Parts: sequence; C-alpha cells; structure tokens
Amino acid sequence: MDNTATEKQTLRILFLASEPSNMAKLHLGRELQEVRNRLSANAYFEIKDQQAVKPDDVLQTILNYKPHIVHFSGHGQDTGELCFEDERGNSKVIPPEALASLFSLVNDYVKCVIVNTCYSEVQATAIAQFVPVVIGTKKEITDSAAIKFSTGFYTSLDPDLTQNSLKTAFKRGCIAIQFDGKLEDHLLPVLIEGSPEVRFSSEVDTAFLPISTPKGLVVQTLIRGLTLTGKKMGLTDAVVEMILEEKVNKLTLHNQSVAEYEKYLNDILRDEFPLSDASTSALLQLQNGLGLSNEDILLIKDKVFKKLPDTAEKWFDRGRGQSDLGNFDKAIEYYTKAIEKDQDYSAAYYDRGYCHVQLQDYEVAITDYTKAIEFNNKWEMLTNLSLAYYSRGHAYLSISSDDEDKTHAFRTLALNDFDKSIELKPNDPNAYYNRGLIYEFFNEFDKATIEFKKSYELDESMETKTSTAVRLAKIYSTITFQTDEAKKWTDIALNFLNKKKNGAMVSDVKD
Repeated sequence: MDNTATEKQTLRILFLASEPSNMAKLHLGRELQEVRNRLSANAYFEIKDQQAVKPDDVLQTILNYKPHIVHFSGHGQDTGELCFEDERGNSKVIPPEALASLFSLVNDYVKCVIVNTCYSEVQATAIAQFVPVVIGTKKEITDSAAIKFSTGFYTSLDPDLTQNSLKTAFKRGCIAIQFDGKLEDHLLPVLIEGSPEVRFSSEVDTAFLPISTPKGLVVQTLIRGLTLTGKKMGLTDAVVEMILEEKVNKLTLHNQSVAEYEKYLNDILRDEFPLSDASTSALLQLQNGLGLSNEDILLIKDKVFKKLPDTAEKWFDRGRGQSDLGNFDKAIEYYTKAIEKDQDYSAAYYDRGYCHVQLQDYEVAITDYTKAIEFNNKWEMLTNLSLAYYSRGHAYLSISSDDEDKTHAFRTLALNDFDKSIELKPNDPNAYYNRGLIYEFFNEFDKATIEFKKSYELDESMETKTSTAVRLAKIYSTITFQTDEAKKWTDIALNFLNKKKNGAMVSDVKD
C-alpha cells in the first residue's frame, strides 16, 4: 500500500526589498501590501518580507526561510546589476554572476525568482542556469507597472508550483499591466526558462512533494508520467532516468535519515525529558551528520512529542536512565514526577531513595524506603520488599553521629530491617554480613560469627568472601580461647588474597 501525503504543501514566498537612500523613491511598501492582499485569502500561501536588504542578508535569509519563490523589488542598473543597500543605506550593486551563484546553493527548493526591477533581464538570464523559471524586465519599468504585474501574478498563482502554473501567472501579470492602460509596459516583463535538465529536475521535485515513500504503484505511475514529460522536453532516456533515480535515492536516504534521527530522539526521551543541553547538542550533531534541515527536525519533534507518553511508568524509566548515568539530581526529579502520577508506586520511592543515598542524604532516603515498604505496591523488575528493607537498614548504618545513643538506636533499627530482609529472602549473603557487623558493634561476638559464617557459606563472590574471612579472623583474634579459629580464618583470608593477586576465580579456592 502506498504511503502518500494528501495535504498540499504551503507555498513560501520571500519578498526582498531594497531602496537605497541615494536613489529615486519607490513604492515598495505598497507593492508588498498589494501582494499580501492577493494572498491573504489563500491558506496555501505564506509570505515573509525583509526590507532594506543588504548583500550579506540575502543568502542567509534564503537559507533560513527556504522559500519556493524569491521576489526582489527595488532598483536595477542598465548594465544588469541589482542595487542593494550598504551599512549606511546607500546603493551597493551586485553583479549578475554573483547573485546567480547564490541560487546554485538553494535550487532544491527555490523554483521561481522574480526580479521586479529595471533592466533585470541580464540578472534573470544568469539565475536561470539554476532555477527553472525566472522573471525579469527588458529595460526600465514604471513603479506602477511593477506593482500591477505583482498583483496580477499572485492573483492567479496556483500553489501547485508547476511550471505551467508559473507561466499562467506570468501572463496574468502582463495582462494586469495592459488593463491599467500601460500599453507599452506590458512588453517589459520577460519570463526566462532554465535548461531542460533544470526544468525537468524542478518538475520532478514538485511531482514528488506528496510522496512520502518512493515505492508502490502510485510512484511507478508517477515515474512513467515524468519519463514521458522529460522526453517531451527533449531530454535523452539516460538523462531522464538519471534524474529520476537520483530523486528516488535522495528521498529514500532522507527517509532513512529521518527514521534514524527519530529513533535516537525516542531513545533519549526514554531517559530524560525535557532534553538536556548535552542531549540537544548531540542531536544537533546527528542532524548535521544526517543532512536534515531544521524543518525536518521540527516535523520529527512534533510527531514524537505528540505521542510522548506522560505516565508514571515513563517518568520512572527516565529516572532509571538518569540514575544509570549518575545524574542523581535529575533522576530524583523524574522519580518525583512518577510519584505525583502514582502515589503508591513503591519502585519509584525505592529508586528515589537509592539516589538520595548516592548523594549521602541518608535520612531523606530512609523516608523514601519507608514509603516503598508501607505501600508495597508496583515493584519493578529489579526491586522488591526484601531489597527495600535491606536498603533502609543499610541507610541506617550509614548515618554517622557523635551521639552514642543515637548511633545505637540507628544500629537497632538497621538490625530490625536486616531481620525482615532475611525473613523475605533467606539466602541473601549481604544481609547476613550486615547483621554480623551490627552484632560486632554490640560486642555480641558469638552472634556476629554465626552471621558472618552464614554469609560466607552463601556468598559466591571471592571479593566479599575475602572481606567476610577477614572479619571472622579479626573477631576470633579478640577471643583468647579461639586461637585455632583465628588462625583458620586468617589463612583462608590470606589464601583468598594470594589467589586474587594471581587472578584466580573463587572456584579455585579451597578452604
């Protein structure tokens, strides 16, 4: 099934006016207003103007706006130069070749240029090397005739922008001069067509405007029709085929670039929203690398942001993404958004608590862990109630205080949490290890050794088994009648350290 657009494209017109202070006064504002009046009732036209145009303004304005029609209005010299303004507002001429070279850079979208000044035929002929339809004047043209031509031209202009519609609009502009009684002036405007290759390429661009995917029966039919058109223009089969193939390849590549940019944008938005400066900069580099225009990007973002889910789960995912990157403040912001949308989202409370721990805000973290435990609802894949008890216990252990009573109270609370964690997950070596630390702090060494041995038994990591063996060796060294146990665990710890130094795995260690 063909994927084609049905809406007409808006036709963009750029009206550039220049009236140097050291030259005769014209009615450029009146001409612009007449053009606006003619186009105001048609939703398919959009017009932008720039007054007092300087040479440096022309290229940048065209690149930024990407017009389909460029309309120059002002003064021209009998040698073919156009008159722009310098920094002081005086006349500065631009030769035909310079202006023509500009349009070689923008002929992907500029399909018609109107040079509504005196003696602009030379300029028009130079520009026609790159633009399919250029309108100029043979010699002097009165201010009134220039205005009449513009109003007549835009009154009958069809937004399909085909060369036939441009020719029809040109004829209507000439007739408008005649109807105003300027019987001689109607001979002054001149339409100059580009080469057959330039005109056919433009025709192909226009015909492909409603096509979003260059395949299917509709595209095959279109290509057949364009092939016949190209032959009628006098082009060889090889030239016609080359231009059509280039268009199809360009559209295919453009679609691939759009899809790639959209994928990266969606991926980033899963981790963060709104976009950070770093992400915006990275996407700009991607845009430049893919050769996408600002207009392309606006369309992509409009599509993506319209479909952007605003759910608790999506904000949670963004929080997790920022947490993985170490952006804990931003992650906390996103987890908070998730909680605002779903106030009993235990995983969001838990992960926000984790971020506060990384920022050493332990008491705030404990509040979040407590909420996660109280709600005990909507746990994500990597979180659960046992882990919430364990993490709250670890946060209690992490709080430092010069007050011994407070420290003792925090250790007791931590012990209670590790008890609950083990009750829910009996084979967690970390919970036993931390419970051993607390018993060691309370000088309850018998209980501490039981916990550490249980942790050692369950643990599969050489790194943490080494730490556990060291703790056991230390405890037994403080108990005078346990020298054999102290030696045993010291040897085990040293054996682990030697194996680690030699790059051995835990499975290589015998105890």
